[in-house]
Order: sequence, then C-alpha cells, then structure tokens
Amino acid sequence: MRMDDLRDFLELLEEFDEVQRIKVQVDWNLEMGAITRRCYDVGAPAALFENIKGYQRGFRTLGAPLGASKKRGHSLFARTALALSLRPSASAKEIMETYLNRRENLIKPVVVSTGPCKENIMKGADVDVFKFPIPFIHGGDGGRYIGTWHTVITKDPDSSWVNWGMYRLMVHDQNTLGCLFPLQQHIGQMYQKYEAINRPMPIAVAIGCQPVIPIVSCVQIPPHVNEADVAGGLQNAPIPLVRGETVDLEVPASAEIVLEGEVLPHERMVEGPFGEYMGYEAGKSSPKPIMKIHAITYRNDPILPFSNMGMPVHEGQTATALIKGAEIYSELRKLGFPVKGVFCPPYAVGHMAVVATEVPFVNYPRRVAHAVWATKPGLFTYYIVIVDADVDPTNMDEVLHAMTTKCHPVNGIHRVAHNPGFPVLLPFLPPKERLIGDAAGVIFDCTWPKDWPPESIPVKASFENLWPNHLQEKVIKNWRLYGFDEVPD
Repeated sequence: MRMDDLRDFLELLEEFDEVQRIKVQVDWNLEMGAITRRCYDVGAPAALFENIKGYQRGFRTLGAPLGASKKRGHSLFARTALALSLRPSASAKEIMETYLNRRENLIKPVVVSTGPCKENIMKGADVDVFKFPIPFIHGGDGGRYIGTWHTVITKDPDSSWVNWGMYRLMVHDQNTLGCLFPLQQHIGQMYQKYEAINRPMPIAVAIGCQPVIPIVSCVQIPPHVNEADVAGGLQNAPIPLVRGETVDLEVPASAEIVLEGEVLPHERMVEGPFGEYMGYEAGKSSPKPIMKIHAITYRNDPILPFSNMGMPVHEGQTATALIKGAEIYSELRKLGFPVKGVFCPPYAVGHMAVVATEVPFVNYPRRVAHAVWATKPGLFTYYIVIVDADVDPTNMDEVLHAMTTKCHPVNGIHRVAHNPGFPVLLPFLPPKERLIGDAAGVIFDCTWPKDWPPESIPVKASFENLWPNHLQEKVIKNWRLYGFDEVPD
C-alpha cells in the first residue's frame, strides 16, 4: 500500500491492530506522555488521543507512531515494516535490505500548487502554537515539546542543498521555540554559516507526514544528499512539496501541521532538559538558539505525532538505529569492505554497531571499526563489535556467544580515546568531557585470529556441523514422526 499521508498510515496500523483510539479525555500535561511511555514498555499499539483536555474535538495527537510491537505474529519492528509497506512480521534484516534497495533509487520530489497542509493558515499576530495539543511529555522536561517526531527543513546558504532533519523543539511561548542544533549535525553547520554573516536562518517544520519522511529525517545521510529524494525512493513515488507562505522553502504538501519562521542569529534562550533517546534525562537547561514562528498552516482536524524518548525501545531504535545500521553497511560496502551485515541493537540506543565481516588478514577488525567511525552514520557509535561472517549480527544470542567465546578479555578489546561525541546527550561522559565533546570508543574483536593455524580454531558444535548431511535431512524429515511439533520458521 502506498501512503500519501499520515492518515493512510493510520489506516494501515488499524488494519493490523497496531493503533489504539483513546476516546476518554486525557490531559496533555504528563498524562499523554505517561500513557505513551507505558505503550513502549509493554509493546502496546500506538496511542491516538482523540479527546484532549482543553482542546476542541478533532485536534488529535499520536503517541508511539513507530513504537515497539509485541503483538503475536508481529516483529518488534512491525510499525517500521508497515511504514515501508512490508508485512508486520518482517525481520530487522528484511527491513534493512528493503531500505537499502530502495535507497539506491532516488526520486526527486514534485512541487505542487497547494495541498492539504494549506487548509488553514495563521500568520503574524494570529500565530499561536498552543492551538495544538502539544504534550508535556516527561516530568522534569524543560517545557512542552512540539518537535519530537517531525521534519526540520533548512537550506544551505552557499548552495541549493536542502536538509531535512529531526531536532527537538521546545515551546517558549506562542511563537517562539527553543532548538537543539548539534554542531556535528548538518543543521548546526548551516546555522553557523548564517550566524557568521549575521543573517537569520529560514526554517520550516513539517509535523505529521507519511512515515518515510520522519524516518529519513532522523537518519544521518551524507551531506548534499537531499532527504526528500531518499523519501521518494522509499515510497517509490515522488514526494509532493508545496511552497511556504513566508519562507523560501518547500514543505511536504500532506503534512498535518507546518511551522514557518526563522532562527535568529546570536540569540539564545534556556532550553531543556528532555528525556532523550538513550534512556536518560539529557543534561541540564542551557541557552540554545530560538526559532521565531511567522506562519502556521495546518489540516482540518490535525494530528500531532510525538515520540516519547526514554528507555528503549522507541522510535529511536525501531526506526533510527535500524536504518543507521543499514546506512553504515552501505558506506562500508562502498569502501570495499567485505561486510556481510551491520546491526545496531535496539537496547544499545544506536551507540553500538555489530559488524559481520570476512577477515582476510591480522588486525583487520580494527580497520573495519575505524572505517565505521569515519562514516557519517557511524559518527555517534561508540561501541563497535566485529564478528565473523557466519554470525548473524541481528541475532543477539549469536553475537553474545561470539563475544564470550572469541573476544579475548584483554587482547581482543581495543580502547580508542578522543572519539568525537554528541556531548550533551552522552550519559557516560563526566561533566568536564561533556562540555568539550571529548568522547571515546571501544572495539570488541570477536573474530578468530587470522594468525592461528587452522587446527587451532574450534569447530562449532552445532547441528549443521557435527552430523552428516544425510542424517540431518532424515531428522528434519521425520521430526513430526518423532512426535515433535512443527518447527517455526
């Protein structure tokens, strides 16, 4: 099924019992956040809040849009699979393969004259973000966050490059947002350019789009690749864009809500803290750039999706980390490394990458690990686990077995100091290092050493290895005859 907007996605979620309509009245102040957090924790469907205290009917929010699923017959990544029009039982490996195959087929967007996002328009003094039921998500947050599952659109002042990204946005007042723009990210680099010439940075924020749009917005795609082209490839059709009302930017025509404005140079307001993707409240409040909103356009009966970041598993793992692993794999293959797979385990919050690879010579695993850190998607990966090509990196049982049987507790672990990090959001950094972004990394070499003689390498004591093929076939053929149930696929 092709999805042209968020509402198409909701229909698909409903078809597979992956959304729960909540009709009783709930409070935007912490209650919606608590319900959504509970959804993540127990693997419940996404929560569509249809009756929000203090807001007129029709104004809705959607919590946990790509949260983890524990529905029988569905994979943990079921909603991400559905977002890519795959069956909800699709495995992590299948989702990543699909993403990479479609990722190669860039499809440029088309500009249309108007779209559903223009059904209602507020400008100037009429602008008021509090018209929408913005949740106060976590106790301890610095404020209400309207930007947690959205797309921030900016343009490089020196070229035609347009960046789509996902960066948290806290509400200060009816037309002012606090922005976290990390300097290591594309938006931080763009903003520095605007500040250097003392110009405000035009910006648009698209909230509530078909899921391929926020998915590509939170993936670390190489510079000068437009995420709109990638999103078109993922849905095998161009993304319709419409021009902004007050900014020279194009936004997804089917977005539920669009905020337009500018980020002022050299102006700061205190933002944060926020319960972040790694499972902790991230840092203390600090001065950050501000966005002044000049216009808001929105659909009739708009839906505001939000992600309740915190302890995994949430969108930061079901979508972001999953696609991050696929992007790292793609970059390594382009560099000529004989990798067989890459996976970022959900509970590792994107900080770990497991790489399965052929090992042609001594010390090769360390070379692979440093190559991961050299890629854009591998930038904020601090734990690199290298396993042999016969290990499935998506199977944590196999990975843990490789770590505890192949990784030498001293010689197999290689520490790397002064690895660039995301300082504000790294819980393991002491306060001083957090200020300067001086992180670290570690490599776990879980491969058989290439300088060992073949007879020294242990033989895996598995069904496939220690019994002749004809006997394996007989046992499998007669399994039910022995009285056992059918083995699941």
